[in-house]
Amino acid sequence: MLGNLMIEDAALSFFAIGLTAICYSLLSRYIQKRIGNRDRVKEIQDEVNRINTKLKSAVGSGNEKKQQEAEAEQEKLADLLKESMMLQFKPLLVSLPMFIGISWALRQVFPTFSIKLAFSIPVVIQNLENFPNWRDTFGPVGWFVIALLVSGILMQVIVSRIEALKGKKK
Repeated sequence: MLGNLMIEDAALSFFAIGLTAICYSLLSRYIQKRIGNRDRVKEIQDEVNRINTKLKSAVGSGNEKKQQEAEAEQEKLADLLKESMMLQFKPLLVSLPMFIGISWALRQVFPTFSIKLAFSIPVVIQNLENFPNWRDTFGPVGWFVIALLVSGILMQVIVSRIEALKGKKK
């Protein structure tokens, strides 16, 4: 009886932490779309690429007038890159404290949870002198991070497929 109860608790913990990771992934994506402006970031990247290409071709042509025009445009790069960085940083102001809070809560709710994978994976944070550190056993936060990575990748693949299908219909 006690053995079955422990197995049921472990399974419940496993799925609860995994579901928490999926919910965090969905919420994080929503925050990123709502607070961060991906379309504007894409526009900025295209503009930076256009300016850099223009400068490169102007330098290659040897035309002084074209070089001066391109260099004048290149002065806008700092402001564009600053705007891009701020657009990408703003969602972190919400999602990072949320991640820290969830990590703390998982440690409190599942203090004895441990999962041993059938294979080892590299862990960056554990010991930087011996990188890569290969581990196969994780606590609640480690399992949360693994589930978060997997769910985030799957979500990105699904969203990309849906957007591609929408693009074909148009």
